[in-house]
Amino acid sequence: MLPAEAELHHPTLEGVHALFDQWRKNKKRRDPIPAALWQAAVSLTTQYSINQVCRRLHLSYNELKARTQGHPLVPVTFNSPAFIELDPVRVTTEWVIEIEKPSGERMKIRGNCTMGELARAFWR
Repeated sequence: MLPAEAELHHPTLEGVHALFDQWRKNKKRRDPIPAALWQAAVSLTTQYSINQVCRRLHLSYNELKARTQGHPLVPVTFNSPAFIELDPVRVTTEWVIEIEKPSGERMKIRGNCTMGELARAFWR
């Protein structure tokens, strides 16, 4: 077993940080984080708080929290505006919508309500 593989099976915060650094140096612009790295980050939450892991590994708090609860956030990518159907079972009271243009401009919308409350607010 290579040292990098060992860190995925018995992770330490520093070891996983080194793996993320190595991956980030070699990734292409839009490559998603590999499942093995996410799993290593999730496993660290048994020893450290989600906040500590996210700060050290430079991860999204909401993404890691969702993955620790067994509900990985799935990024949706499209080339033109589209309808997105949300699964109300997977949507908790905390949610984040991120939109990014090809030029790099970003908009982030954070919410703290159920889908029903959001719909009622929209229809008012």
